[in-house]
Amino acid sequence: MSNTEESLLKGLNEPQRQAVTTRDGPILVLAGAGSGKTKTLVHRLAYLISEAGIPPEQILAVTFTNQAAKEMRQRVQALIGRQLKGQSTVGTFHSVSARFLRREAAAVSYPSHYSIYDEDDQLSLIKA
Repeated sequence: MSNTEESLLKGLNEPQRQAVTTRDGPILVLAGAGSGKTKTLVHRLAYLISEAGIPPEQILAVTFTNQAAKEMRQRVQALIGRQLKGQSTVGTFHSVSARFLRREAAAVSYPSHYSIYDEDDQLSLIKA
């Protein structure tokens, strides 16, 4: 085991280590609140980038909030000791979907530059 791998696995229990080091296919982490799901996913992302040599733009981690995505990205960068370059590896369901739709807009006859209205935008439009 390399020093980098050892540091990536430090502080993880055996099921977490298994989830982090599994190289074939996707994983699904299901557990209760406070059990270390995010920690496991962050360490897995760092492991895949650092140890398995997978480019960050080929990995997708999806979360619910912008804050959670930002924190995950920061924690991965801290573990691997460098910035994540290229296409975002971590995002919310909405940001990942919007990025995909913009990239593939022509396939569904959409322009690639469209607006997504949040609740405030919708209310402003109705009142106008």
